[in-house]
Amino acid sequence: MRQKIIPTVVIHIFLVLLALVFLFPILVTVTNSFMSMFEITNRFSSAFLPATAAYADTSVHYAEISLMPTLATLQQYIKLFFEQPLYFGLFLNSIKITVPVLIGHLLISVPAAYGFEIAKRRWTEVVFFVYVVIMLLPLQLTLVPNYMFARAIGIDKSVLAIILPGIFNPFGVFLIRQYCKGMPPEYTEAARVDGANDFQAFIMIITPMVKPAIAVLTLLTFIDYWNVVDQAVVFLPDPLDAPLSVALSGMGMDLVFAASCFYMLPCVLVFLYGQEYLSEGIQLSGIK
Repeated sequence: MRQKIIPTVVIHIFLVLLALVFLFPILVTVTNSFMSMFEITNRFSSAFLPATAAYADTSVHYAEISLMPTLATLQQYIKLFFEQPLYFGLFLNSIKITVPVLIGHLLISVPAAYGFEIAKRRWTEVVFFVYVVIMLLPLQLTLVPNYMFARAIGIDKSVLAIILPGIFNPFGVFLIRQYCKGMPPEYTEAARVDGANDFQAFIMIITPMVKPAIAVLTLLTFIDYWNVVDQAVVFLPDPLDAPLSVALSGMGMDLVFAASCFYMLPCVLVFLYGQEYLSEGIQLSGIK
C-alpha cells in the first residue's frame, strides 16, 4: 500500500506545481489590477515617481516587485470604465468578430460533418482528407491566400475578411465527424422506418446526441476568435476597428492589468461553464 501511495503523492505534487506555474501570470494580472497607478509605474516601467524626499535627489530606480499590492485600490477599474470610453468600443469589436464566427461555424460544421458521415461515395473520404490537410496548415501560411481573396472581392479592410474564413474553418467538421463515427447507425435507420427523412433525423436524433462535441466546438471557437491577433493585424489597419486582443498591447501600463482582467472574463466564464463538456467531448472524439 505504501509503495502505491508515495508515487501518487509525488504525481499530485508535481501536477499542483505545474498548475501554479501556468496560473502565475493570471494571478499576477489579477493582483496587479488592484495596484495604484503610482505603484504600477514605479514597479513596471523605466519612469520613476519619487514618493519621498529621500528619492528626490537620485536617478537610480530600484524595482520593488511583489505579488500583492501595497495598498489595494480600484483606481485602475474606475479610470478604465469611466474615463476610457474607447475601451468598450474595442470590446464590442471583439464581440462583432467572435459571435458571427461562432454562429456561422456551428451552422456549417454540424450538418457538413453529418453529411460526410452518411455519404457513401468513393470521393467522400478524399474530400474529407483535403479538409484535414487544410486544417493542419499553419495560420500564417493561409493568411496570404485569404488576403488575396479578400482583396479580390473588396473586403480586405473589413471584419468579413476574418469572419468568412472562420465560418468555413475545417476544424469543426473534423471534430463533429469524429464524434459521429461512434454512433450506431440503428438510430437513423429506426427514424427512417418511422417515416423521417435525413433532415428530420439530423435535427431530432443526431443533433442532441452530438451535443457534447458541439459544446467543445463552441468553447474552442469562442476562445480562438476572442483572442484573434494575426488576422486582425493583417485585415484591420484602422486602430478603431481592431479587437481588444490587439488593442491591449497599446494600452498604458496604468490600465493594462485592469483591462486584461475584464478582457479575459468572458473566456473564463465560458470555460467554467463548458469544462465538463470539454473533457468529455475531446475524449470521445479522439477514441471514436
